[in-house]
Amino acid sequence: MQFKHPEILYALLLLSIPIIVHLFQLQRFIKVPFTNVAFLKNIERQTRKSAQLKKWFVLLSRLLAFSCLILAFSQPYFSESSTRQHVNVTIYLDNSYSMQAKGEQGELLKSAAQKIIENNNIQNSTFTLITNDENFNNLDAKSLKNELIDLHYSPNKLDINTVLLKAKSNYSSKINTLNKIILISDFQNINIQNKINFTIVNSPISLLQLSPKEAQNIYLDSVSLERKSSTETMLNVLVKSTQVIDSNVPVSLFQEENLIGKTTAKFANSNRSAIQFSLQNSNNFNGKISLVDDGMEFDNDFYFSISTPEKINVLSIGNPAEFLPKIYTAHEFNFTTSLLSNLNYNKIQNQHLIILNEMIDIPAELLRSLVEFSENGGSLVAIPSQEANIDSYNALLNAFQSGKISAKIENEHQIIAINYEHPLIADVFEKKVTNFQYPKTALYYQNNFKNSSTILKFDNNSPFISATKTKNGTFYWISSPLNKGISDFTQSPLVVPVFYNFAKNSLKTGQLYYTIAPENEIVITAPIGKDEVLKISNETNAFIPLQKVSQNKVELTLLDVMLQSGFYKISKNEDVLKTISLNYNREESDTNYADLKSMVGNAENVHVSSSIDDLFNEIGNQQKINLLFKWFLAFSVLFLLIEMLLLKYFKI
Repeated sequence: MQFKHPEILYALLLLSIPIIVHLFQLQRFIKVPFTNVAFLKNIERQTRKSAQLKKWFVLLSRLLAFSCLILAFSQPYFSESSTRQHVNVTIYLDNSYSMQAKGEQGELLKSAAQKIIENNNIQNSTFTLITNDENFNNLDAKSLKNELIDLHYSPNKLDINTVLLKAKSNYSSKINTLNKIILISDFQNINIQNKINFTIVNSPISLLQLSPKEAQNIYLDSVSLERKSSTETMLNVLVKSTQVIDSNVPVSLFQEENLIGKTTAKFANSNRSAIQFSLQNSNNFNGKISLVDDGMEFDNDFYFSISTPEKINVLSIGNPAEFLPKIYTAHEFNFTTSLLSNLNYNKIQNQHLIILNEMIDIPAELLRSLVEFSENGGSLVAIPSQEANIDSYNALLNAFQSGKISAKIENEHQIIAINYEHPLIADVFEKKVTNFQYPKTALYYQNNFKNSSTILKFDNNSPFISATKTKNGTFYWISSPLNKGISDFTQSPLVVPVFYNFAKNSLKTGQLYYTIAPENEIVITAPIGKDEVLKISNETNAFIPLQKVSQNKVELTLLDVMLQSGFYKISKNEDVLKTISLNYNREESDTNYADLKSMVGNAENVHVSSSIDDLFNEIGNQQKINLLFKWFLAFSVLFLLIEMLLLKYFKI
């Protein structure tokens, strides 16, 4: 039993006064003369005993009456905690997009927020609300309600161990403070990367798993491009279902807001379906794929952007070649040529394709720049000189892990074999050609390449042109000099498609879309001034991201920026440089949930709740006060009544 006003209990000391009066018998007896008292002696003894017993009963009832009255004014009660005890409640409410799934009372997140508002009647409490993107500290009941009403979905997700670490930081060590942690989520397996360590915190933990009515969710997983020709591009779309189904789902293609295509994703007892859309003109195309599904809404749309191809930068180092400017024309290419002695090394990293044209030696400084160029994604074509330094070229080949040159062969050979399956020339010929005039060469460098693929071959089956994939680019090796005194390859029909595709394949296709994450990196090819910055914006907001400027390139870092899926423009001043597309991560589309009982295991101080009502009732019961002052007032009146009855009816 506890007391709201325990200081009043000091009044119980006053009860000693009637006890002292009774013990000392302050009442004086009066002597009355009588003739013969022998007959009355026995009656006197009996009367004195009855009077003494009556006085004790009256005293006891009076003491009990006053004691109950004093206790009533001190307001006694029964409770599991003191009314002075403060309750520090930390609530984690998962606001990731998987909480869009429909429960019995609507979307899981919105129904959970409403339930918390309805059941929050905890007295003398402070709340901390943790979401996937923000922490709200030191909230009272009204502030908590406002934050829950304004709560929005977040593309971020938190590991449960991270949530517990955040909750630990809100622990209050103040005297008479009860700490309580509540975790409310659908507990997808992707948020439980490691075994949960519940011992991180020493507060009681309650877990509540919210489950959707239906586990099925159909969503757009990814898109990719496949170029069929110079004028036609196929858009490949992968549609997935969380369950094996046998149904058809309509899928629409929009160019921004205009509907331009519609097809059906057919699931034939499967959980995935691949569909295609044909794009006749894919330059500067901002597209959106849409489907209708009653599960989660965030994964029903998928955005992508196809930018207008930029001009390809091609640099020829070494002897000038007459055929190269005829292939790399100004409307598609930025072609430059430079002698080694006049080479500006700062321009190397700005190129897409570099051609080493019949250089005798390759200096070590140039080799280092070429290796860095390749690591950054550039492609390199090496055409040896008739007087080539084999050791110098072997150093080049070794740097690109292609192999080495074994000898210079000065015999005439024809170029007769074409690898029609190689990506470089796969789209050049409609059918295999066997009756054209074969080009020839008077000498070539024999090699023993191991990691390369052959594009063209000599009549002795030795490779004439071969390709080696590097980490981020491609290294092409031509075994023979191409000047007219050695070879007539530059006069053959093959030279144009081969060198044209050298350059075309060196230009990496712009990224179709980016996935929203806590940190995104976007690289833009654009020259900007020292004091200029790039801005990212959509229809509703704009911001300036972190940016790192290098040669003709800007690296943008989107760090802890709240983004929504859709189209975003990257601008310099008022000029739009590029449009990009951002999409929510599809990891949460897969409705794969954890088993809380196995997750909790034998962890102490962890309780799995069945509803938000139970969660708050549990805390409320700890604060529930059973007031007893009415009972003590009733007992006080009762004992006074007993005293009156004793005085009136207890005969001496």
